[in-house]
Amino acid sequence: MAHAGPVPAPAAAGPPLSILVDFDGTVAVPDITDVLLVEHAKDPAWRAADDAYAARQVGSRTLLAWDATIIGRDRDLLERTALSQPADPTFVPFVIEMRRLGALVEVVSDGLGFYVEPFLDRIGAGDIPVATSRLDFDATPFRLDFPYGHPACFVCGTCKRERVRAHQAAGRFVVFVGDGESDRYAAWHADLVFAKLRLAEVCRAEGWGWRPWERFSDVAREIGGGLESGDVPAAIDDIARVRARSSRASQASPASRGGFICGPEAWGEGRVAPGP
Repeated sequence: MAHAGPVPAPAAAGPPLSILVDFDGTVAVPDITDVLLVEHAKDPAWRAADDAYAARQVGSRTLLAWDATIIGRDRDLLERTALSQPADPTFVPFVIEMRRLGALVEVVSDGLGFYVEPFLDRIGAGDIPVATSRLDFDATPFRLDFPYGHPACFVCGTCKRERVRAHQAAGRFVVFVGDGESDRYAAWHADLVFAKLRLAEVCRAEGWGWRPWERFSDVAREIGGGLESGDVPAAIDDIARVRARSSRASQASPASRGGFICGPEAWGEGRVAPGP
């Protein structure tokens, strides 16, 4: 796996564009962590734990650390189950096209993590930088580490928010593509959001600007066409001017409003469940 690290500055030629994509339910069609729990969990209480997460009573870091202890110890079986799941067939062509246009693509995943590398290898996208958790199969019980977690907030396993902000700090315009509950924090800070399912519900309820998608071909068509026509803000080098231009209520990205809705800035330090 190409572990996500420091974000490179934009190249002199091409758009200063980063595209951050969720993995479960986006690159992989199902949520693979959920599939593993359905097929292999040793404790049926995982369903109640998932309900508590959906109700924002517990964060994903706590939930995933417990999930790792109840999925069994047969690594080969778990990997076979994970790798048998379907991928969005338009993802690899999407990556190829975005790279041709000069964009950087990164996967940000708030799941059990161990299956992301072999899954991307299987579909021919193993060189994409990935930010996710790391499952230690040699520990008893399995131990989940969170190298991309926030150092002062323990709600999410992978702090997608901070990956968005790292790319922005490098001078890049950030597009975020997602579908799930944990994606809301990245979506708040991203410059342009493509949302479906739960993330679309959140964006709609909160009045955030977002664009619908079903397959990565939808995202590629809009970004690629927009870059060629100049309609997508990432085609313009002056990012500050882009953000000012996109402040109209119907199209405003959440980032245009500034501030934080999560993390120590919003909730204080040391939280393990989302604050109000």
